[in-house]
Amino acid sequence: MHNAAEAAGSTRTAADTTAVTDVATAAPATAASATAARRRKGTAVAALLAGDALVHAFWATGATWPADSTEALSQGLLNADVPFTPRVLLPLWALLTTAAVGIYAHSRGRGGRLTALVTVAVATGLTVRAGAGVIWALGVGADPGSTFYRLNLAVYTPVCVVFGYTAARVALDGIVRRPSRLLRTRTAGR
Repeated sequence: MHNAAEAAGSTRTAADTTAVTDVATAAPATAASATAARRRKGTAVAALLAGDALVHAFWATGATWPADSTEALSQGLLNADVPFTPRVLLPLWALLTTAAVGIYAHSRGRGGRLTALVTVAVATGLTVRAGAGVIWALGVGADPGSTFYRLNLAVYTPVCVVFGYTAARVALDGIVRRPSRLLRTRTAGR
């Protein structure tokens, strides 16, 4: 017996139909996985920034953990004597919180140009800090025997490299996701 496709003169087989169906469902699956990946990356960077914001809020209370004094904390974190007072720490808390919210929102397609700008700023800041960390790791401007030098080499620079790259990917994924107005206009035939 012949099926309806053969009767109509079609040479399509069941395998061909399955292949067409697979291609049709592959594009949405790929887009969904790209969206999920962008969201995971955005969440990771936002979590890092939110954690950093919480630590700054904690230090604003006068706590010096994990150091014994504000001087030791300042030297270990910044390689300089900087006051760890609410006047200094609370604006940093606000900046880090805003950055965390911005990149989280951008990774979910929310907030438009503002969150895109915040995401680019986060990626730029982390990348600049990573570059400075590499210079300090080479011994320029940092004593190789200091706590700062060891923390910079083991924690600060690797974290900034990884999360700077991740934030840049979130920023670039957002640019790729939203074509320019000119491109949208030409595509629409206007």
